[in-house]
Amino acid sequence: MPYCPKCGAEVSESFNFCWRCGASIRNFISSTPEDNVRSTVIARIEGIRNRDINAIKRAINEENYTKFDDWPPFKRQGLDALKREAEALRVLKEYNYEVSEWKIDIFDDAAVASFVINYNGQIRNRKFYIRSRVSVFLIKKDDEWKIVHEHWSRFLENF
Repeated sequence: MPYCPKCGAEVSESFNFCWRCGASIRNFISSTPEDNVRSTVIARIEGIRNRDINAIKRAINEENYTKFDDWPPFKRQGLDALKREAEALRVLKEYNYEVSEWKIDIFDDAAVASFVINYNGQIRNRKFYIRSRVSVFLIKKDDEWKIVHEHWSRFLENF
């Protein structure tokens, strides 16, 4: 099922507008390679919102996965990033986000997606409001797009 490109809500192909944020989605629902890449990235972010580590794992290529995160540690991580994320999901009380400024480039069986994400929520009793720029690198494996690298970088206004 496709996702709203603005808020990430799962939407029906018969909808003209997103049920959550009201964005016009009619022109976004198709099956171009760019739409499929966007859906993979949104499915990964929805995994955070739903606190579903398995949904996150389905969106990535575990063999080659690496990540630079906008949360400590601020260094390149491998699958250890997923272990840390799974631990954080256990104490995540709420998570909302909005994605904008999409740019997706396809290079045969590789793709680069970049966007800006505003996200907020609460971990334990601490609220957070973060704006980051994100680059995601994907490969097409068995006709599915999988994330091999993510780079999340906070805008300076967050510090």
